[in-house]
Amino acid sequence: MSTVELRRKIKRQVDGLPSGRLRSAADFIDYLGKKNGAASSEKDPRIIRMRRRIRQAEAAEAAGKLIPWEKLKRKY
Repeated sequence: MSTVELRRKIKRQVDGLPSGRLRSAADFIDYLGKKNGAASSEKDPRIIRMRRRIRQAEAAEAAGKLIPWEKLKRKY
């Protein structure tokens, strides 16, 4: 079964669910999405760069290389 056919089948099944079961179906789909999303985000270059920048900023803060925002606020 192709991906398109599978999506159509799932949509038909969701459309046929009684209203009381929709919340459970939505929760389960959210669960599946989070599992898949977490795995794929680990390899996303944007996430990798963001984490690297956060580590660099934390290291700069620990080394005392940052300017407190209060000083910048007064200056500008």
